[in-house]
Amino acid sequence: MLDITTLMAVLALTTVTSVFGLLVASVLNRQVVAIRYWALGLGIIVCGVALQSVRAYLPLWISAVVITQGYFVLLWGTRCYRLNRSSRGFVPAMVIITLLQGALFFILQESLRFSIIAHSAIVVLVAVLMILELWRMRLPQRALVWVWSAIWCMHGLLYLRRFLLYLFDPAYITASSFEAAEEVEALNYLEGIVFLYGFSLLCVILATRSLQEELKLQATRDPLTNLLNRRAFEEAALRQLAISRRAGEGVALLLMDLDKFKVINDAHGHSTGDEVLIAFAGHLTAQLRAQDLLCRFGGEEFVLLVPGADQASAEALAERIRSLWRKECFQTPQGELVTTVSIGYVCVNDGAEQGLYRLIDRADQALYEAKQQGRNCVRSWQVERLLSVAGV
Repeated sequence: MLDITTLMAVLALTTVTSVFGLLVASVLNRQVVAIRYWALGLGIIVCGVALQSVRAYLPLWISAVVITQGYFVLLWGTRCYRLNRSSRGFVPAMVIITLLQGALFFILQESLRFSIIAHSAIVVLVAVLMILELWRMRLPQRALVWVWSAIWCMHGLLYLRRFLLYLFDPAYITASSFEAAEEVEALNYLEGIVFLYGFSLLCVILATRSLQEELKLQATRDPLTNLLNRRAFEEAALRQLAISRRAGEGVALLLMDLDKFKVINDAHGHSTGDEVLIAFAGHLTAQLRAQDLLCRFGGEEFVLLVPGADQASAEALAERIRSLWRKECFQTPQGELVTTVSIGYVCVNDGAEQGLYRLIDRADQALYEAKQQGRNCVRSWQVERLLSVAGV
């Protein structure tokens, strides 16, 4: 078996390779902030292993502090990945952790045994927290979670074994150097090499997954309101209409238009107009059930597909949307701004047979009637009334 110093050198080179790979990935995936922390954490571990290899000239407790600090940075990166953003307080948190564990390892520096026990306990704790962080995300790609858990579980179990050996085994209780405990230390270093390659690969895979999710979001969401865009809505609505047909349930489609929106933009500016659109999107979202489909259809128009609705429930929903929105008030440099919405809707029992675009056309006819009758009102599609409005 290779001696401890050689294994340390191999582990350091492995970590350097992993850090380089993660740095490249972080440049290519700037949206994934976690990968920067992962690269930084591995970089710190590299420094710690390098310091450990010159333990004849430098107190061992310093390298222990550096290596364990790297683990905490890796944990911070995983937390950022779960939150999908950079988490505040990184520098203060790392300073506090460094001071605490620095004090611990400084106190224990005369005892190799208790230093290793403390270091092993920290690694086991971080391994458990790393597993929990990813499980809390509830990723749809469960295989990734299981592989991540397996890698960290293997790593944690080996350090738990090391912890128990130094705690209870007489052969390790009396060990005064790494060489005196070569069997367990060599195994941990060998596992560390495999662990680092596996962990780095998983980090790149997770970063790629985040990028794919971001691209999917950009392709299906309106960038201003974060509602479905028109193409994504049409695809989802066609699927929902087919489901409603099989279930034998009716559907309602509401087409909503913010009244005199051009006047708002002209009088108050486009930033106020954007604020109104975002607020109305939030107002609509608050009225939705999980199965409803909401879309910014274009400009100031929004469309809502409501499966399982009948005439009465569709009318009640539309009226609730209209009346509650009328109470919203915006503060602008020109004074208070109150806006209204006109709504046209259609409710049918054979939505799939009629087709999505016919439903939209009929809701548009009802919306036209609402506009003709003074705005800020709700109208449903009824062929007889719409013919009379059109003068036929």
